[in-house]
Amino acid sequence: MAFNFLRGRQMIIHDPRLNNPNTNPPTPLRPPAAMNVWTVSLTDSADHIIGWAASVAKGDSGTNQLDALHFMAHGSVGGMQIGAGNFGWKNIDLFKKLNGRIKGAIIFFSCQVGGEQAHHSLSYSLTFGNVVAHHAQCKVLTCKVNQIYSWTPGVNVIDFGEFENIVYLYTPGGNPKVLNYSGKSKADLNSIIFG
Repeated sequence: MAFNFLRGRQMIIHDPRLNNPNTNPPTPLRPPAAMNVWTVSLTDSADHIIGWAASVAKGDSGTNQLDALHFMAHGSVGGMQIGAGNFGWKNIDLFKKLNGRIKGAIIFFSCQVGGEQAHHSLSYSLTFGNVVAHHAQCKVLTCKVNQIYSWTPGVNVIDFGEFENIVYLYTPGGNPKVLNYSGKSKADLNSIIFG
């Protein structure tokens, strides 16, 4: 992978339904290594998932922050499938638990989470990514279209590679920045998280 998930304090939260569909039954794919990697169970609630991410972010000192929190799960416009339920508008307030806990960014590798922004002007603020950025007080990256992931046979470590099509980068209180359009303004996770 071009991006180093082991740099700094990064956490990956992964849903086991993100798998290799070419095997029967589908083989669960492992997320890449990071400081903290958690493949949730299908019984974990959204509240528990965000609460645990906030706890990991605090660290032993109780005052630490994560450089980045990555979500690897199937998505849809304005939400994603993870654990026992989904993240979406019904529980978006849970992201307030991350306020002050993420130094760099929350990255949603999930398909179409940012798709709702495409139907509105960039000044339209009631989108999932924009509200998460406001609640968590950090940058948030969402994808407009389906994302293609791959893996190396025998290794089964998921690799999202480059983002497909447009992605939106949100900051608290600002309009989103559009990346990956017309081959310009590439979504560079290193600069987004650590820049």
